[in-house]
Amino acid sequence: MSAGSPIRIGMLLDHPFPPDPRVAQEGRSLVEDGQEVHLFCVDWAGQPKRERVDGIEVHRYSMSKTFHNKAGALSLTLPLYTAWFRRRLASFLKQHRIEALHIHDLPLAAVGWQAARAHGIPLILDLHENYPAALRTYGYARSFLGRLLIWPSAWERFEKRMVHSADHIVVVIEEARDRIMSLAVPNERISVVPNTVDLETFLKFSLDAELISRMPADRYRILYTGGFDEHRGLDTAVKAMALAVHGEETSKVHLEMTLVGTGRNRAALERLAENLSVADHLRFEGWQPYTTFPSYIAASHVGLIPHLKTPHTDSTIPHKLFHYMCLGRPVIVTNCRPLERIVKETGAGLVVPHSHPEAMASAIHKLKDPALRKEMGERGRKAVQEHYHWSRTIDPLLQLYRKIALKRNPREPVL
Repeated sequence: MSAGSPIRIGMLLDHPFPPDPRVAQEGRSLVEDGQEVHLFCVDWAGQPKRERVDGIEVHRYSMSKTFHNKAGALSLTLPLYTAWFRRRLASFLKQHRIEALHIHDLPLAAVGWQAARAHGIPLILDLHENYPAALRTYGYARSFLGRLLIWPSAWERFEKRMVHSADHIVVVIEEARDRIMSLAVPNERISVVPNTVDLETFLKFSLDAELISRMPADRYRILYTGGFDEHRGLDTAVKAMALAVHGEETSKVHLEMTLVGTGRNRAALERLAENLSVADHLRFEGWQPYTTFPSYIAASHVGLIPHLKTPHTDSTIPHKLFHYMCLGRPVIVTNCRPLERIVKETGAGLVVPHSHPEAMASAIHKLKDPALRKEMGERGRKAVQEHYHWSRTIDPLLQLYRKIALKRNPREPVL
């Protein structure tokens, strides 16, 4: 619990809430540690303007989804987006007497910095990903209009300014810390808080017997959960399935891949599956609530993360890795630096080169072996129970806010 009196933390998120799992876990843990958390977020679905969610005071501000999608990535060139937040954030900070401002991700960093300085409070910048590198992978940023208006190089310069302006930086994995340190930010101003699984919450979700019964028990099932954007590498997964299904090594095994999620290229993936004659071996489940993930994992044998290896994926870590490991499922991951490091250190699965269907098909074949699946799955489960779980990895953030609360003079350095 917090050693000082509670500090009022204002979190700023440019998406609806829920369901963001990182924001939920951070906010809930800070509340449980004795802090007071107010979350400023946008809403385009008509949710309540004010609501308490797991102890977090959620304040929703109506925004058009179209405006969010079109203006967000253009905020460096067209400041309408940041102006919308700036006006409302000033009132939010004053009304709720916020004592520390926690910005989720890079796009709102300047808005947060200006507001924090105006109110004399510390700014915590929580970088969920390498945003400039992510822009280089997103389809909308690579379109003709996107290339004219969205400049990743400008975002790189902006990020460098912001990481030096913030009082403290929070990142999701050690590789991200190393990247920020390469921008001349000292290690002591960075905290690593990985996207690990909150065991107390995740393991309490009831298994959906009806959902599981829809997944025939006689299938060898590979599971993917998440977005369907091109950088996720799902085209490689479909090609690997074609090789595995039609190859002699797996011809006697009824192989199936379940894909939970959606995205820009779902239709292209479905066409690819048809062209490769594996459509009958793929189940596209669409977007599903987070609470169903344990059921999908329970109905599967192997968890898959086929991401392309890029500067973006080399400095982030997906929640799904720890979800799979938590429930004892071995994983097949590509050689993105954090994924490769964790899977090799723990022995929780197999690592294959990205964009390499043959290697992925071989890994799928190798994990047909129930004994090997059990061995690797148990290693992953043990790693989560001992190390990669939220109650352990959240500690740096709790310690950070305890220090802020103890000082009670927000103009002093955070560390």
